[in-house]
Amino acid sequence: MNEIRTGRALQLDGLEFAQNKVTLGFKCDAGTKIQLAQEAQKIGMTLSEYVDTVISSRHSLQNQAPRSTSELAPKVEMQQKQIQQLEAKVGFYENDFLKSAFNQYKGQDVPFQNSKGQSVKLTVNRIEDIYTILLNSVNLQ
Repeated sequence: MNEIRTGRALQLDGLEFAQNKVTLGFKCDAGTKIQLAQEAQKIGMTLSEYVDTVISSRHSLQNQAPRSTSELAPKVEMQQKQIQQLEAKVGFYENDFLKSAFNQYKGQDVPFQNSKGQSVKLTVNRIEDIYTILLNSVNLQ
């Protein structure tokens, strides 16, 4: 019996020598795409980066022994606590004052005197730059 194929023939010649990433396209239902996009957004990745990570990690997941839910529960709980602690730290450092100062000075050179009394300028491109200016403006000696 003849096999019926649709679509284009795979062009795999030379792929083993590719040094850059290549495109892999596939069709899925809309719900799957939405779910993957939401998961990617939660961890700050693009959909493409996230799907690449999921697909690339499939071998390491296959080689792991299956674990019971009761065995994983303490690890999940510990990781959730770590996430909460990290979110609290981010909330502390990225507070309303820093966000407001960042929005006010974004893209500008901000002059300040460092702890040694030297005049310094720093261009504000990230919220961390505001934190750097404030931290280095204080002389705690």
